[in-house]
Amino acid sequence: MTPEPAPPGTLPARPVRIGITLGDVTGVGPEVIAAALRDSGTPDAAAPPDLPPVEFVLYGDAAWWNRACRMRLRSDSAALHDRLAAGRSGVRLTPPLTDPLPVDLPPGDPRAARAAVAWLEAAGRACLRGELDAIVTGPVNKAAIQRAGIPFIGQTEFLAALAGEPEPVMMLLGPDEHGRWLRVALATVHVALREVPQRLSVSRVFRAIACAREACHQLRLPRARVAVCGLNPHCGEGGAFGDEEPRLIEPAVREAQKRGWDVAGPLSGDTVFHQALQGRFDAVVAMYHDQGLAPLKAVAFDRGVNWSLGLPFIRTSPDHGTAYDIAGRGLADPGSMRAAIELAGQLARYRLAGS
Repeated sequence: MTPEPAPPGTLPARPVRIGITLGDVTGVGPEVIAAALRDSGTPDAAAPPDLPPVEFVLYGDAAWWNRACRMRLRSDSAALHDRLAAGRSGVRLTPPLTDPLPVDLPPGDPRAARAAVAWLEAAGRACLRGELDAIVTGPVNKAAIQRAGIPFIGQTEFLAALAGEPEPVMMLLGPDEHGRWLRVALATVHVALREVPQRLSVSRVFRAIACAREACHQLRLPRARVAVCGLNPHCGEGGAFGDEEPRLIEPAVREAQKRGWDVAGPLSGDTVFHQALQGRFDAVVAMYHDQGLAPLKAVAFDRGVNWSLGLPFIRTSPDHGTAYDIAGRGLADPGSMRAAIELAGQLARYRLAGS
């Protein structure tokens, strides 16, 4: 995925440090990371020559990482390091666990699930200590983690708890085949559909608006025009079915507008994404998971990136799961992981340049 355009600016002289967690090694995480890093190490003739070097710090198991490199690259991890180093990037692996994982784990094995959480925590703490400029997280399986005895909702929520941030906001973003972007922030994420009206509040909707607006600024877009979805079909038809629009969403939009922000809504979810794709809006705030992610994945399935907003550090991830059914067969598309790595690097450079 080509990074979003931005005006030239002062770039940091020191290397940009990006942590990458392998995720559940019995899924496709290690192999798409290997393929994405291979692609990221390919020289880009259009890139500015003064870009700072990048240091990739992998959190995972050495044997599983080497196996992924041999499968996807037909070479070992040392060869990948040499290739990246030629493009002014380096990669090193740090195994936070004392004991290596067995190399013959079945998909969803509890040992792999517990290791994935340990690597996630280690990378998150490194971000909080300032040792990393960004973190890219490989896919995990929530059910496998829960079966391993760990209470777990999602990686976003886990990192938010680690950072002491009670209300992170998930944004998914990606371009269609014509280079037109959708950027979608979610007011609620991993909750049952029947619970969404109870989870929504004026403050929650307003925070999603604020994070979406800030995301546009972090991307250095020339404007930050945010559209806010209604919850009900046709925004409730003036109260004919549902009162969430006038009771919860409209007050949040009015508060944003009072602050001088360029915000519109509530707008019907069946038309607003088309308008955003046409360039009328820079970001959309959706009220629940599938309202926002179904249109995003329809236009950018292999190019979408998950970006956790509201955290004290940069965190991105691919927008797919562990895909146990194709893991180890060399079939997984690395496009979303490559896009996640590129976005993390872009955001980290911007943040360092402004520090």
